[in-house]
Amino acid sequence: MYYIEGFIKKFPLNKPVITIGRNRDNDLVIREDFISRSHVSIENHDSTIFVKDLQSTNGITYQGEKVMEATIPLGESFILGKIEFFLKSGNLDEFKLAEKLIPIFDIIGSDNEKKFDDAVTRYIEDIYKVTLKVVMQVGLKKTDFNDFLLDISNHLSNLSNFASLFIVSKQQKDLNISLSVRNEDFKIPLLKKIVNDNETIFREKLLLQPIPGMNDNTCFYSYPLKNLDDHTAMIFVWHKKKEKEIIKVEDFFSCLVTEFELLAQLLTHKSKKEGIPGLKEYPVEEGNIIAESIKMKELILQAKKISDSDIFVLVQGESGTGKELFARLIHNNSPRAKHKFVAINCAAIPENLLESELFGYEKGAFTGAYTQKSGKLEIASGGTLVLDEIGDMPINLQSKLLRALQEKEFYRLGASAPISVDLRIISLTHQDLKQLIIEGKFREDLYYRLVHRIITIPPLRERKEDISALINFFTQKFCKEVNKKINGYSIKAFETLQSYRWKGNVRQLENEIRSIVNLTDPGETVGYDILSDEIKSDKDEPHYLKKNNLLIIDKNNPEDEKAFILSVLEQSGWNKSKAARMLKMTYMGLHKKMKRLGISSSD
Repeated sequence: MYYIEGFIKKFPLNKPVITIGRNRDNDLVIREDFISRSHVSIENHDSTIFVKDLQSTNGITYQGEKVMEATIPLGESFILGKIEFFLKSGNLDEFKLAEKLIPIFDIIGSDNEKKFDDAVTRYIEDIYKVTLKVVMQVGLKKTDFNDFLLDISNHLSNLSNFASLFIVSKQQKDLNISLSVRNEDFKIPLLKKIVNDNETIFREKLLLQPIPGMNDNTCFYSYPLKNLDDHTAMIFVWHKKKEKEIIKVEDFFSCLVTEFELLAQLLTHKSKKEGIPGLKEYPVEEGNIIAESIKMKELILQAKKISDSDIFVLVQGESGTGKELFARLIHNNSPRAKHKFVAINCAAIPENLLESELFGYEKGAFTGAYTQKSGKLEIASGGTLVLDEIGDMPINLQSKLLRALQEKEFYRLGASAPISVDLRIISLTHQDLKQLIIEGKFREDLYYRLVHRIITIPPLRERKEDISALINFFTQKFCKEVNKKINGYSIKAFETLQSYRWKGNVRQLENEIRSIVNLTDPGETVGYDILSDEIKSDKDEPHYLKKNNLLIIDKNNPEDEKAFILSVLEQSGWNKSKAARMLKMTYMGLHKKMKRLGISSSD
């Protein structure tokens, strides 16, 4: 089989000698400029092939070197121009399925010659091409199809901008979800209802347009995956912009289904030790920030832009939202990445020790100072210093830190000579620092020295579209740690995890998935009963709680959210700036939310 720009094709070595080239006289014809008219000949032996150059322009590359001929064993590859060829044993029946992919690759290859009607269509077409490419690239690196399903969702976040993708299976009376890439507009209960209302969904192709319960611009496609199980289907929910796009999405979905069927067939017969060399496995989002929500993607882009400069940053958000991950993202993408990333938790260290941890000390500076010790400010010079829970720093230490930042130098405890430092500081907090300034617990001058830009990470309950991606990511992570494979989630278990409020945010979700993986037997489906009691009991709790005389509501219920926003506006006398502060959001954020919920002063 051969691999070009993320796609795979197969060609059987069913003759003693075959030739590859651009001319139609060759056995394998590849019409690419970097392939010569007659490029190479291949002699087929039992477990090797002998490849010989036919005076081509670009020659043969084998094991990183240009050669005129080479003997290549099973499992290895060679390159002609831009195409990588892999020698693999297999059944000729596989080619019946592989042949279905040929028109797909031809369509994709000619996409650059097409002119689309508008920018939106071009964007969607690009997403389609990238999606098809990534599916094959990730799949070819795997040895197990279930492992592929757990990993692939992390690579398809762009798809969720306008669509949802699921693989579901029917087991007795329950539904299991093996793959979930969900758009925020599509709810899991609706998926369950559609599957239950359409009995043929696991037997034949199905198209619903529009979907009952959603707007007229939403289509629902399903296709049974025969190579997996008699009761398994791939489901694609698409939010179309224009009528003509329906043809493109049907082509895309058909290609995607074929790719999954081919990978299911290949990975089922693949040896556990077999791998395909030379392919790059796409990493998850930098710093392991798994995000499908538009808000989180915007924050990641903002953090990367900030990283190019040396400005000081405040990252704020509830405990467990991933503030330190954003700090690492900024550091890793900055010119300081080659230097140290140093973090200190201002709340975890007693006040009498925090000063020496920050500034260091000289030998004999105090009782017990038997040796000289460098402080975190000195260690992080040239790199990045993270001050976690900066709001808990003692007020007297704040003044010393302020002076060190202003002068760009400080003294170790007991020292007489100053130490110059080059620092970038990223501060983290779950508190409202401006409120602490009002209460006299935080210096205002230090605040403006530390805070040049603010990144506010929303809690997980306000970005529920990220939950399914995080479930898949942590499941894959912990399955690898304990060398275990599980068969997805029952839809009841998945729906419960999706709808839970996650008061501890990503950290709580991570711990829940860790326990689920450890308690689930290998090869089994995660059922509802395996979830912790706290997660299961959450369904009986009310939609809202009281906090500081404000209602904290479930953002999945638009009517509750509208009533909540109205109550805050009434409390503020319809002063939107004041209401935004009460809601801990920006003025523009409140304005957009009011517009989305249809709130005006007439209400």
